[in-house]
Order: sequence, then C-alpha cells, then structure tokens
Amino acid sequence: MSVRSLILFGLLALGVGPVAAASRFSVTVDPQSFPVNESTELTITVSGDEDAVPIIPRVPGLVINPDGQSTSIRQINGAVTAIFARTYRVTAAHEGTFTIPPIQIGTATTPPVTVRVGGAGTAGSGRRGQDETGANRVTAADMARALREAMPMMKVVLPKAPLYVGQLVPMQIKAYFRQGESARLEGPLTAVGDAFTVSGLDKRPTQSEEAVGGVDYTVLTWNSVLGALKSGDYPIGLELPATLNIELPGADSDMTSRLHALFGTRAPGAFMDDSVFGNLFGRIVQKSITLKADATPVTVLPLPLAGRPANFSGAVGQYQITSELAPATGSVGDPLTFKLTVTGKGNLSRVSPDALHDTSQWRVYRAESKLTTDDDSGLQGFKTFSQPVVPLQAGQLTLPALSFSYFDPETGRYETRDTHPIGVTVTPGAGSTQIASNLRAGAVPRAGAESGAADALAPDIAVTGDYSATLEALVRRPWFIASAVAPVLLMLCVVTWIRRQQLRSADPALALHAARLAAVRVNLEAMAGALNRGDSAAFFGAARHALQEKLADLWQVPAESVDTRQLAERFPDGQGAELQAIFAMAEKATYGGESPGVQVLQQWQHRVREQMDRLEAIA
Repeated sequence: MSVRSLILFGLLALGVGPVAAASRFSVTVDPQSFPVNESTELTITVSGDEDAVPIIPRVPGLVINPDGQSTSIRQINGAVTAIFARTYRVTAAHEGTFTIPPIQIGTATTPPVTVRVGGAGTAGSGRRGQDETGANRVTAADMARALREAMPMMKVVLPKAPLYVGQLVPMQIKAYFRQGESARLEGPLTAVGDAFTVSGLDKRPTQSEEAVGGVDYTVLTWNSVLGALKSGDYPIGLELPATLNIELPGADSDMTSRLHALFGTRAPGAFMDDSVFGNLFGRIVQKSITLKADATPVTVLPLPLAGRPANFSGAVGQYQITSELAPATGSVGDPLTFKLTVTGKGNLSRVSPDALHDTSQWRVYRAESKLTTDDDSGLQGFKTFSQPVVPLQAGQLTLPALSFSYFDPETGRYETRDTHPIGVTVTPGAGSTQIASNLRAGAVPRAGAESGAADALAPDIAVTGDYSATLEALVRRPWFIASAVAPVLLMLCVVTWIRRQQLRSADPALALHAARLAAVRVNLEAMAGALNRGDSAAFFGAARHALQEKLADLWQVPAESVDTRQLAERFPDGQGAELQAIFAMAEKATYGGESPGVQVLQQWQHRVREQMDRLEAIA
C-alpha cells in the first residue's frame, strides 16, 4: 500500500463521527428581496430523523403554494444526516415588507421570516447561496434547485395520431438524462393504465447523445409497439424508476480541502474529484425518482359502425389472404388439409377469417391457427389457419371461397379480401360408402386391422438341447400347459375387444363421447406446447377449448354453446367461479393482447388441470 493511501485512510478514520440523530428545523427565503412581478422560494428544512408536515400560516398580501419536496442523505466528516426539504413558491400582491409568522413543524416552531417586495423590474438585494459574511454555503434551496436542474425527462414518439381502437403502431420511448449527472436505473420500463398496451419492448435500450434547448443529454431509447384499447383522449402511462447522483454547489468541506492540499491538485477529473469522494464529504446527494412520460393525451377514435361487415372480428391493419389444399387430390374418407394464410401488418392476434363448414360433400373439423411474426415487436407477420377436411363422395368437388374483413386505419374504412374456390378430384376408396356414412352420422373414423392374415411359422430347426432328467410327457408339464392356454386366452381378448369396438363405432352417442375425449386430450397437449413456446393466446385458447369439450360431453350440448353465461346458470352459488375466471382470461389473452409470463402460465395450467379433475369426478 502506498504512503499516500495510508495517509488518506488515516485522515478518514480521524474524521469519522457519530450519526446525527437530533432533529433541527430551519426556514430560509431566497432571495429575501424580489420584485412584485416575480417570486421567491421559501424552503423548510428538517435535518434529523423526523419529517413532520409544516403548517403554513396565512399572510395577507402573500400567496404561498407548495413547489416540491426532496429527501437526501449528507455525510460531512463522517457524520450522517438525513435532510427533508420542502419548497414553497411565494408571490406578492403588492409592494411592501411582509413577515411570515413562525411555522409549526410537529411540536417545534421556526423563527419568523421577513421578505421585502419591490417594484416591478427591480433587482433583489439577496444573493443565493451566501450568508451574512458572504461565505459560500449549501442551502436547502440550493439542493432543491440542483434537483430540478438535474431532473431527467421522458418523451414518447409516435408515427401518427390519432389512433383507432385495436390499432398497433411502432413507438419510441426516450429517457433524457443530463450529461454530467450520473444516474442508475432501478428497474425496467413499465406501462400503467388500461387505455393502451405496450408490447415488444426492447430488453436493452440504445444509448445516444442529443442537445435539447442548448443542454446536452444522454438519451436511452426503447422501441416497442403501442396498442389502443378504448376510445377517448388518454395519456400514455409509462414509468421508469431511477436514482440520481446530484452534485451540489458550494465550497468543499474542510476535510476535502485538506485532502486536495495533500494530493496537490484541483484539476477536473483528478483523484479527489471522483463522485465517490464527493458523496463521502457532502457534495453529492442521491435522489430516488420515478420518471414518467409526457402527460399529453393521445386521441383514440372508435371504429366506425357504418359499413362494418358482418364477419369483422376486430382486425385492424393492412392484410392479404391466400389459401391452398394439400394434397390436391384424394379418396373418399381420406383427410386433406385446407390452409388459409393471412399476411400483413397490424393486430395479428385479432385476425379470424371465415372457416369452412360441413356440407353434403365435405366433413370439416375445427381449424388450428399459428401466428408467425417477422420480429420481436409482433407488428408484422402472418397467421396460418389449418383445417382438416374429409371428402364424403367421389367426383370433382369444390371447396368454397372464404372472406376476411378488416379495418384499414390508413384509409379509414373496412376492407374485405376473398380467396378463390378450390377444385378437388376425389376418387372412390376401399369401403368409401361405409366411411362416408359414418362421417355423415358423426362417427369418429378408427384405424382397423386387416383380418384373415395368419402369422406364418418358421421352419423347424433341429437344435440339440440339454438332456432331460425325467421321462414325464411334455404335455403334462405346467409350463407347457400355460404356454398352450395363453395364446387362446389372448385371442379371446382380442376378439372381444374388436367386437366391443365395432359395437361402440355403431353407437353415435359413444362415438361422439370418444371424439370429445380425444378433442380434450389434443387441446391439453396443445396447451402444454403453447406453454413451452410462451404463446399466451394459444395457451388460453387451447385451455378454453378443452374445457368446452369436457363440459359439452358432461351436459350433452354443443361445445360452441359453452360460455360464461352457461357456467353461471349451471354452477350456481359461485361453484363455477374458477371456470369463469379461466374463460375470462382466455378472452383477455385473445382479444385484449394480455400476455403473462411463463411462470404465470404454469399456474394457470395447474388451475386448468384441477378443473379437469373436478369435472372428471362429477362425470
């Protein structure tokens, strides 16, 4: 360790004192003389461990309004002092000399203060930051002024305004920190309020420099997507917690002066000018703040009712639509996959085009959707809807055209896109008449095993085994009897199972029950897959479909009719509250853009499985 370091730490040890505990109160007016057309600052300072609210008396001819407050910690020669400062703005109605009576702070009172008000345009006689001897000192007013000058600001940059309900637009969030003042972020940027959603926020902001009003700032910029939820004029609620290190004006403390003399330098950036030493000897105070965005409201317009198509699902943006069938040909009873893809820019989660329905030519099953975005913002990409279809008759069949309607905020009107009909060549298949009949009746196709194919026996191979110790006939040995009976029993079980499956397939009620149980299983697996991907919309959609199928099987109603209204009717006295909560969360995730984290989704998965177990017990 160097000699200078030893001397430095020795002086620090000599300068350490006890923590200040007794509370002291003071009141200052800066300046004490001011023109009638201007104002002065009244600062009440509490130094210690007590922060009582001052009771401001009324003074005829003066108006005293709160102007802010601050809390700081100051260390001077090792003595730690908590400082609570409240600032008030004082204006006068006319010229003259005014006396502010003693101000009560808890059980204590401050001395009276006198201010002099001159004519308009006259200069005040008091000089900020000096006492009667003219020596520099740091007052509470200086601290409040330094805090205001160092206070950062936040701006929100939008490409256009006004917006429409459901519209998504890119947004930039800029936090400006004055250069020369150090700051530390204490948490992530968060959105508050229920008028907008903020998604696709950058995990790390980009840093740049910018001059505003002749002042240089360090700028942190986040890119994200803003979504409008309801019409009206609302500010964008954004908050960013931070801690500022504020350098106070005034002369160095005695200990600092001695150390400057010891190291022989006062050059900027020298060893003793580091903020750590400034904080230790009282020149730096820390202030915890919550930076908020500009409160300027953003106008959100409602979607027009005039011209709204019947199949409009809430999609807002610009889109194109295509469709295809794979494979392009097939046989009666063979499943084909119809794919419809919507590509564009906007709230893709609200995209829901028309779907195919059962006809005399086709049996159609529920469509599954998959959302793919071009980047993390989720503003642009495509959504694919895959729908299994099964032809019921041979010949040249046609899949009808489908339409998709959306609102274009650029043109301010609704648009409709249509697909083209798809022609399909369907050939007869083995057992096509029975398959088509079962599909029309609502039976679930099952995989059958070919009959009449016996297993061929391998040729005998002469193998010399161990010599037998007994002459007992082989057919009398227990293991031989068991090996002979076992295949017969196995064959009887297989025949019984096949016969039972045939009976079940001929019963529409049992077939529908099996189909719904299969749908429950598929949706639970889809829910687990969405959890692994972190796709909240797909997760809650699969959870709701699984519960709909389970309840439909229990109540013998169509799955599409199971909603929150039926839950309230069939589970009185709050017995279905948990199911209603799951359905409500599914609506928020699908239409409100709510996207909880993976840990929250795991909790919802546990709740869904609990309800499944409960419904299984009821069944």
